[in-house]
Amino acid sequence: MVTTFAGALYVHSPNRTPDGLIGFFALRIKLINIVAVLILVIVWNRLFDYFGLYERRRFDRRFHEWWDIFKAVTVSALFLSSLAYFFSDSPLNKTVLLSFWVGCTVLTILSRTAVRALLVRLRNHGRNLRYIVLIGSGPRAANWAKIILERHELGYRLLGFIDDEYAGSTLQELPQIGRLCSLDAFPEYVETHVVDEVFIALPIKSYYDQIRRIADQCQELGILCRVPSNWFELQVARTAAYELAGEPVLTIFSGSRKQLDHLWAKRIMDLVFAVCALAILVPLFAVIGLLIKVSSPGPVFFRQERVGYNRRRFNIIKFRTMVAGAEHMQKDLEALNEADGPNFKIQNDPRITSIGRWLRRTSLDETPQLINVLRGEMSLVGPRPLPLRDVAGMDERWQKRRFSMRPGLTCLWQIYGRNQMRFYDWMRLDLQYIDHWSVLLDIKILLKTLPVLIKANGQ
Repeated sequence: MVTTFAGALYVHSPNRTPDGLIGFFALRIKLINIVAVLILVIVWNRLFDYFGLYERRRFDRRFHEWWDIFKAVTVSALFLSSLAYFFSDSPLNKTVLLSFWVGCTVLTILSRTAVRALLVRLRNHGRNLRYIVLIGSGPRAANWAKIILERHELGYRLLGFIDDEYAGSTLQELPQIGRLCSLDAFPEYVETHVVDEVFIALPIKSYYDQIRRIADQCQELGILCRVPSNWFELQVARTAAYELAGEPVLTIFSGSRKQLDHLWAKRIMDLVFAVCALAILVPLFAVIGLLIKVSSPGPVFFRQERVGYNRRRFNIIKFRTMVAGAEHMQKDLEALNEADGPNFKIQNDPRITSIGRWLRRTSLDETPQLINVLRGEMSLVGPRPLPLRDVAGMDERWQKRRFSMRPGLTCLWQIYGRNQMRFYDWMRLDLQYIDHWSVLLDIKILLKTLPVLIKANGQ
């Protein structure tokens, strides 16, 4: 990092670098510059540690490591720019900063790729190997064995299986791997043989006591022990390892893997967009409010209790599009409901005012919900918040997983059918969004929502 920065200064800002050896020794270095460099080095180290670049990456794909490098160097470059702004008399040249960012990214990736290639070469020639045993011989153990045998670059050498009943029928395609001993004989085997790691692949329900005993024995002997994160064989949920006050915790969650670490970026995008949009739309709000007041008696805004993130209740804010007291009239109109599922929709609802029909068609009635976004009750993109009546009518539990994400102004349903969509398909799209969420997906949905709003086919 220091070398790349010095090189960028030398190429693009020669007036800041000493001229020759004499100039280098005559260079007067300020104490504040030394402090700035130390801060930069420490922050660089912490950022690389935060993005997991100092962890073991024997199992990791190189592209995943490259992406982590890109993120770490990008944040470091932004920090360097901020540091130069506060510590330097003159701002840092943009070309210098760009060269530093590109140079550091490329050189770090190249250096780590070279180290990876060297390690793979050493492992393929029998150096830096890890000798492992698999506890169990069922389908999971067989699957792990195939992966280990196929990927020589991992540097693993599989010694065999340790199990009471050897499932030879499931391992006929692995004749080169055999049973080493029984589960009770495990301590004696690892004490007399070279074993670096132990992979436990037993069913947790029927082998809990044996698994706990083997894990304790590995701990006593200082042998690394690995267990599957999908022990519970969950269909939708994923797992991730975290620490709580120094204690390792296996977290089981549903949805995108990015949710646990990157939702802060979604919140920042919500705040920036909501503040800017509200500042721009204030004059339009005043005009719409005046039209609502003139067209029908009643308040300008309509508030209704909705169910949001993890069933938190909040009052949604919309421009009033119906006559005053429309909620109390709904009971008399239930027989005319045209929507399937628990939601309520009438094509020509008699409660909608003339200005309200236009507001609904253009979706301008939804714009005050930017206030809900600002409060953190909603997001720009997410499942629509449902009224209490509709939530009470949801009779399938899988549909209620939509509450695991903060509700939004728009989502996949908005761009793939909107009012014409069946309730079942609507719920499926919400879960599809949750399972594949990313900041990039939010941006795509927002961009695709604009043409839908321009068509003005809302109800």
